[in-house]
Amino acid sequence: MAGGSLALYLSALLTPCYADPWIDPGDSSLRHDIVLLADAGIIGSPVTQWPMSWGDIEPDESLSERPLTAAEMAALTRVRQRLRDARRIGEWRLNYKVAGGSEPWAVRGFEDTPRAEAEAGVGLKWTGERFAVRLSGEYAHDAADGKDWRLDGSYAGVALGNWMLAAAITDRWWGPSWQSNVILTNNARPIPAFTIDRNSTRPFESKWLSWIGHWDLVTLFGFLESQRAVPNAWFFGMRFTARPTRWLEIGLSRSAMWCGDGRPCGFDTFIDLLLGKDNVGDNISSDDEPGNQLGGYDIRLTGAGLGWPVALYFQRIGEDEQDFQPTLFLNVLGAEFWGGFANGASYRLFAELSDTLCGGNLFGGGKPDICYNHGLYQTGMRYRGRSIGHAADNDAKLLTVGSVLNESGEGRWTLTVTGGELNRAGDRDERNTVTQDAADYFSLNLVHRRSLFSGDLYAGIGYESIDGLPEDSADDLRVFVRWAAGW
Repeated sequence: MAGGSLALYLSALLTPCYADPWIDPGDSSLRHDIVLLADAGIIGSPVTQWPMSWGDIEPDESLSERPLTAAEMAALTRVRQRLRDARRIGEWRLNYKVAGGSEPWAVRGFEDTPRAEAEAGVGLKWTGERFAVRLSGEYAHDAADGKDWRLDGSYAGVALGNWMLAAAITDRWWGPSWQSNVILTNNARPIPAFTIDRNSTRPFESKWLSWIGHWDLVTLFGFLESQRAVPNAWFFGMRFTARPTRWLEIGLSRSAMWCGDGRPCGFDTFIDLLLGKDNVGDNISSDDEPGNQLGGYDIRLTGAGLGWPVALYFQRIGEDEQDFQPTLFLNVLGAEFWGGFANGASYRLFAELSDTLCGGNLFGGGKPDICYNHGLYQTGMRYRGRSIGHAADNDAKLLTVGSVLNESGEGRWTLTVTGGELNRAGDRDERNTVTQDAADYFSLNLVHRRSLFSGDLYAGIGYESIDGLPEDSADDLRVFVRWAAGW
């Protein structure tokens, strides 16, 4: 009997369970389901900021103004199942993963593809009524940044009222785009940070503020690596999102690096940073310059309320500031179209154009060698060898067309095709993390997910070409397989 009890205990312990307070970015299929339900009117929270709080994903089909379609009902079932998993609190749970394949993609998208040729990780997590912790250890073979052992994915948080305070090393994604946004993505490894985030995005009760609708606010104070032009610089980020109506979502984002070895780090410096008092020779001296920052906005408009399964979105993030307003914008413009079938399967198609040439504005000329770079913080908006913003780094223009298909069963598919120009203007830029010279880019990525052995099988195949370099062009097949449980 004792042996049987031990077996039952081990079986329960090893049962994969999400039980997390947040939904990490990286799963386009789950994201498609959540956005589908939000556009149907049965999820009210903003959907352009990741991680998202599981506590805020509470689908309510009674809010829909019409009967749900088979595809929406299937999405509702999948999201509710994940929500039930997340609410299994009060128990320690194991999570584990293994992955292998060819070298990683040079230009990474929303999908959580492996960052090394071989990875293995194990973790332990617990979620209670107020506290949550996940301790994750990972080995990455021959990692590009030389850090084979990692704690990525770890966090410890406490809920205080409607706010979650946490120390976290987790991926983030700020914006409505599906391929890459221009301020904060999961392209680089996650930055260790202290964070403050709303648990529930419920609207203000005040009649004067209730018009804002569901809203969210996250602030993070992160710590960058020591191997940079200004070692141990700090990273600051803030994002506000609001969904005043079903058809409109607005995001305001800001990020900055400041402090670091040999630089001012006091409270006055931080206030200068917040006020945009960082234009050398204009409103501050070079000795007191607080840092390097980006800021701007994004908007997602949907016609779902009118019965049109289409959405338009754009993001404009300024590299510089003038008269307390961002200037020299980086831009993303995109469109989505979605639908479903009688058997419950659903799909999403999207097209997205991005431009990281400062002031290029998608179709014109701009100022090269500026975006993500800085005269003082010369490593720029990069962390451990990759851009913190757009995966293609500065001065790129890319067009992506893609699709997400969630089958009526367990199969989920994501396909993206991307083409364009990298580092297309200005002089040779040794700070660019993708290519130091101008080059043409093309990639095709197909990713498949399905449940297997109480876990999640995740496999991808693709092709990536960086053509036009002075040295041999990069032209490679990309293949990977990953299996994870509760990760």
